Amino acid sequence: MVLNINFFVLTIGCLIVALGKVFFSSLSALCLMGLLCFIWGAFLFKKRQLSVVDLAYISAFLMNVWYVLFSFGNVRQYDYYNFLMFSDYLVKNDLFFPHIKEYISVVYFHPPLWGFLSGAVTKFVMLFGQSQSFGFDCSRFISLWAVGGIYILFWRFINLFDFRPHLKTGLFTLFVFAPINGIMANLVNNDALVYFLMFLGLYVGYLWYQKQTYRLAFILSGVLFFAGMTKFSGLMIVPYIGVLGLFLIINAKNKLKKSMWWQFSLIVLGAVLGFSWGIFLILYNFPMVPPPINVDFQSMSHFALKERLFSLSYVKNPFADIWHNGIEPNVWLTLVKTSLFGEWGWKPLFFGYVLYGLGLLWATVSIYTFFLLPTYKFGKDFALNAAIIVLVFCFFGSWICFWLEYPYFCSSEFRYTVILLPISLLWVGAYLNQKSLPKAINVLLAGLIGLMIFSRFMLYLNTI
Repeated sequence: MVLNINFFVLTIGCLIVALGKVFFSSLSALCLMGLLCFIWGAFLFKKRQLSVVDLAYISAFLMNVWYVLFSFGNVRQYDYYNFLMFSDYLVKNDLFFPHIKEYISVVYFHPPLWGFLSGAVTKFVMLFGQSQSFGFDCSRFISLWAVGGIYILFWRFINLFDFRPHLKTGLFTLFVFAPINGIMANLVNNDALVYFLMFLGLYVGYLWYQKQTYRLAFILSGVLFFAGMTKFSGLMIVPYIGVLGLFLIINAKNKLKKSMWWQFSLIVLGAVLGFSWGIFLILYNFPMVPPPINVDFQSMSHFALKERLFSLSYVKNPFADIWHNGIEPNVWLTLVKTSLFGEWGWKPLFFGYVLYGLGLLWATVSIYTFFLLPTYKFGKDFALNAAIIVLVFCFFGSWICFWLEYPYFCSSEFRYTVILLPISLLWVGAYLNQKSLPKAINVLLAGLIGLMIFSRFMLYLNTI
C-alpha cells in the first residue's frame, strides 16, 4: 500500500489554502481545497492508485484545514501575544537583528527560526494589501504544513518495519485523526514546527543507524540545528540518537570505521550549533526559561504534590478548561485531557466524554505496552527499543521538572510531550504485530477509530 501524497503535494495544498484565505474567505478556501482534493482523489482512482491511506490523509488534512480556516485570530492559541511580539520585531526590522542584545531583551526566550518564518509570511501577505495582524495569523499555515509533514513521515517510519498491512493502515488512520494534531495545526507559535523537526530527527536518526551514510549524518545534523533554533526542546531527541550511536559502537566490537567517527562529529556539531541561541542567553545573563507573566490564574501552587499526582476531584470532567474554572490538578489527567482538547472547553459535552474515554483507553494501552518494550525486538535488534525507552524517560523527566519548578497549569500540558504520540503508536504497533488478534477484535478496534473520528467531527461542527 502506497501513500501518494508527498511534501511537494502538501506544500502546494497549503499554499492554495493560504492564498484562498488571503484573496477570498475561509469558506471559499475550504471549498476550493475540498474540490482539489476530490479531483486529486479521482485522478488516483482512475489510475487505480488510490489507497485507504490516501483517503485517510486527505480527510484528516481537510479536517485540519476546516479547523484552521475558521479559528483565525486568538482562538484556542498558546502564548498568542508573546509570539505576535516575536514576529512583530522581525517584521519591523526587515527580518534582521539590528542589535542582538536589544532583540534578546525583547523576545529572548525564543530561538529565532520560527520568528523568521512567521515574519516572512507576514510580510508576504502584507504585499497583497492585508494588515500585519492578518499576516501574522497566516503564520498558522506553517503549522498546518508541519502537521501534514508529520503524517507523511509517520507513514514512512512505520513502513520501515514488517507490520501487517491492516495494522499499518489502522495506526496511520489513528495518528492522522488524533485530536492533538488538529490543535497543533492551528497554532501560531513554534510548537508544530519543532514537533515536525523532532519527528524528522527520530526518523532520519533511525535511517542513519541502519545505513550509516554521510548523507544521512549530514541531514540529521541539519535537523538538530534547525530543531534547536526553533525551540530548545527540539534538542531533547539527542539522547535517542546517542543511544543509536552507542549501539553502533558496541556492535562494531572495536572495528568501527574511521568514517563513522566523522559522522558522529558531524551530528554532534549540528546539536551544538542548534544550542547556539542558548549560548547567546548565557552570554547576556538571561535565564533559559522565561519568567511567567500574567499566568496567576493558572497557578497550581496551592495544590500539594499528592493532589497533583493523585487527585480525582475533576476526573468526571472531560475538559481542562482553564478559562471557565476547569483547571485539572492531576498532572496525569491533564496529559490526557490536553492531548484531546487542549486547555479549552468544546461542545457538545457528550462527544467530549466519548473522546475522553477513548483517550484514557489509549493511555492505558500505551503504558502497558511500553513496559513490555524490553521483551521483544523492535526492528533488527534492541537498539530502537533502548532509544525509545531513553527518549520517553527524558521527555517525562523534563516535563516533571518543568511543572515542579513552574507550578502553573500550562507547564503540565501534553504539548510538551507531544512527540511521544507517534512514538507510542510505533511501540503499540510493534506489540500488536506479534499477536494474532481475532477478527472481532480487529473490527472493534476499527470501530473505535471510527468513533474517534466522528466525535472529533461533531466537536468541530458545534464549536468552531
